[in-house]
Amino acid sequence: QNKVRLLKGWDMLFGKLESDLSSLSTMKQSPYYKNVREFQEEGNRWEEKLSQVQATFDAWVDVQRRWVYLEGIFFGSADIKAQLPAEFSRFKAVDSEFVQLMRRVSQNSLVLEVMDIENLSRQLERQADLMSRIQKALGEYLERQRAAFSRFYFVGDEDLLEIIGNGKEPRKVVVHLSKMFAALSAVHFDG
Repeated sequence: QNKVRLLKGWDMLFGKLESDLSSLSTMKQSPYYKNVREFQEEGNRWEEKLSQVQATFDAWVDVQRRWVYLEGIFFGSADIKAQLPAEFSRFKAVDSEFVQLMRRVSQNSLVLEVMDIENLSRQLERQADLMSRIQKALGEYLERQRAAFSRFYFVGDEDLLEIIGNGKEPRKVVVHLSKMFAALSAVHFDG
């Protein structure tokens, strides 16, 4: 939907962070570091900042990955919205919060300034928790669908969501039929 910019280059970010933490660890071994209190205080402050950045990035990766997955499900299918109205409502709230956060981040891409966003870690934890609950409810829904029609056990979650989401459009569902019915090679539609 092009409504938000996502963070990319996580490997580069984590690599730079690991490099900086390693450099800091090397500096701590210096006799100058051990003998000068100001170096120790500054080193400890940076170690705390970098550790906080690392913990925040870990949470952020998880939240962004879950958001991308759920956003495609809930905003891509009217049937799923109708089948899971409570989860859709929860996701809309999380979506709004996540999009607002990402817009703030896109305006200022300096890591340490982004880390100064009020309650950033708590906000990411809350979003991760809510999205985890939504994913759990979605999994339970898919399991109920599989219990109702056992052939759905032959397809993965993504395929099943596509089947359910396109239930009124048989031409989009037909690509998954061969996964559920081994003897089926083709389906022809009249009209």
